[in-house]
Amino acid sequence: MKQKKQNAFTVFFSQFPRLMLAGLLFSAPMAIFMGLSVLLAKLSGFDNVLVWGLGVIPASVFLPGLVMVVRKYAVEKSFVTVVPAFFSAVRENARDFLLHGAVTYLILTSSFFALLYYFTQAQSDIVFAYVLVIYILFTAVMLCMMFYVPLMSVTYELRYRDIYKNSLLMIFGKIFVNLLTFVITGVLVGGAVLLLVYTDGVWRWVTLGLLALFMPLLICYIIVSMISKGLQENVGSFTTAEPPKAELSEEEAQTLGEVASEEDYIFINGKMVKNPHK
Repeated sequence: MKQKKQNAFTVFFSQFPRLMLAGLLFSAPMAIFMGLSVLLAKLSGFDNVLVWGLGVIPASVFLPGLVMVVRKYAVEKSFVTVVPAFFSAVRENARDFLLHGAVTYLILTSSFFALLYYFTQAQSDIVFAYVLVIYILFTAVMLCMMFYVPLMSVTYELRYRDIYKNSLLMIFGKIFVNLLTFVITGVLVGGAVLLLVYTDGVWRWVTLGLLALFMPLLICYIIVSMISKGLQENVGSFTTAEPPKAELSEEEAQTLGEVASEEDYIFINGKMVKNPHK
């Protein structure tokens, strides 16, 4: 009974050692793969973000383990044994997360170069300043979409196109929550960058190590905690095999009956419901 009264905030501190173990299980391979990609950039002579970021793809294989443990603790308040839960999720979702890692890599690298280009051009032509603003908004939307993809992927049996389509729709269905989540994670990432910029020598390496250890867990915990309620309301509970039926008005039910779609789940007036024709 006591566990049920705990919220995500109190769980984070009461279960921190276990959560930190899950964070370490993800951070260690992530640091290895990112280090190898940076080394590859130095050795190959292609010392740029395109090569630096390659480590994101194999590191993503371990992300479902972290997402699953965080979901169990922060949302379900089910304090499972970390190591078996972590590697079970990794084993079941490794192939899917290679794709998600590749998508994340493409979003980050293409956005970096596009924003850098438009920012440079905006110094001499105001038209590029407008394009820059539009692309910043586009990048923000893509990053918000990636908030939902990992959690949706480890939780529901959906096809790739349904995962990405529904993740994109969830952005507009929960705009305020997504905006708040984006701002919080943006502040954390921005603070981390400033720490690295304003430290020097051995302290920069110490800071980098601490950030690599704590930031993935902290960001994952914040995102999963904040978006999980809306995801369960629109798609289905994390603890049931089938999503619960959304309550529909007569007009919505009639509209649902007339919809011709091959998708497993469809949106009706902002509610995601199971397609009755499937």
